[in-house]
Amino acid sequence: MRIAARLLAGAALAGLSLGATTTAAAQPAVPGPAAQADDFYATPDLSSGSPGDVLRTAPSVAAIIPGTPAVLDASVTRVMYRSTSATDKPVAVVGTVMVPALPWAGDGPRPTVVVGPGTHGMGDQCAPSKLMTFGQEYEHLQIGPLLARGYAVAVTDYEGLGTAGVHPYLNRASQGHAMLDLARATRSLGTLGVDEDGPIAFWGYSQGGMAAASAAELASTYAPELPVAGAVAGSPPASLRDLAVAGDGSFLSGGIGWVVNGFVSAYPQHADDMLAVFNPAGLDILGRAENACVFDAPLLDPFSSTTRNTVDGRPIVEHLSEEPWASLVAEQELGNRTPSAPVFVAQATGDDFVLVSGVDTMVGKWCLTGATVTYQRYDVPPAFTKTGFGHVVGLFPALVEGMDWLDQRFAGVPATTTCGA
Repeated sequence: MRIAARLLAGAALAGLSLGATTTAAAQPAVPGPAAQADDFYATPDLSSGSPGDVLRTAPSVAAIIPGTPAVLDASVTRVMYRSTSATDKPVAVVGTVMVPALPWAGDGPRPTVVVGPGTHGMGDQCAPSKLMTFGQEYEHLQIGPLLARGYAVAVTDYEGLGTAGVHPYLNRASQGHAMLDLARATRSLGTLGVDEDGPIAFWGYSQGGMAAASAAELASTYAPELPVAGAVAGSPPASLRDLAVAGDGSFLSGGIGWVVNGFVSAYPQHADDMLAVFNPAGLDILGRAENACVFDAPLLDPFSSTTRNTVDGRPIVEHLSEEPWASLVAEQELGNRTPSAPVFVAQATGDDFVLVSGVDTMVGKWCLTGATVTYQRYDVPPAFTKTGFGHVVGLFPALVEGMDWLDQRFAGVPATTTCGA
């Protein structure tokens, strides 16, 4: 059930009435039913199986420039796999697996990097596996250099993007499961050119950084069989409370709809209490956000204050200190579980979406419990605050240094730590 039905009921109570791809049919690359492009995202029978099982595959393409034949030089396959949802139930998730045409020149088997994409929005049309086919996927900025290193790359859509249900945006467990189970799925994709015995790493920036960090935290308990060499987490939103402060009145202020809708999806038992916070204007933004992509941010009331969206006129961050919000927000915090593999964390001090203080706290907790962490803080002064400029700028040094760090992990060089430095 989509969130809109609940919003319609809430709006009525408030007196407001809310009223072509390049993928083609093909034989599967691995055992599993063939799938037409139109119904690839339909949920299959999940009554049996294990997390990481490949449910279906189909050839795809990673276009670089819309409307041109320019594509990434790699074999590209769309993969549906079994994972565990935010509500701890079996769920079908889609990802894209890319194997570069470039032969692997390193020692040992070719590594696979599982990438968590940054914020894409909530509409099914926003799924990275769909945007790639149209040349609209901004994560090519990170995917391209990884492929150029000779690594296989697997990009998850996350739960609920493209597939049934509502995307539980920024849900720590759901994102970590989606990353780990895609890593598991690649272990049975040898016919695609993926080395089933190769080391695994996790990579992401922004929402993807949170997903990579969550995967690192959960790997030893959820998927202990995986040979995880490390994780690169750039600008991970370690505290959703901090995100509420930074996002309020920003270019992405409408992103409150993605966060709240995601909470309602993940915690339906608290839906009525959470939605009761919002007035008609707030319910309207939640409804519009459910079908919007990040590219639609200019249409989601940018730079507006959340005081306009709440019944009592308080900013949303003040409500996060009250139940049921407080406990649910705390459940998404990073830093409370120790990664078993080395982690590279990158954060710009002038990031205007992900506050450096929350990332500092996450790293500090990891260090206290013995994790191996390399933490790079980039002294970027604040500029064009609330526009996302400070957030985007941090991507570039994180990409360069994260890539070098990852190369060393795959080469077998022991990771050093900045803890205590």
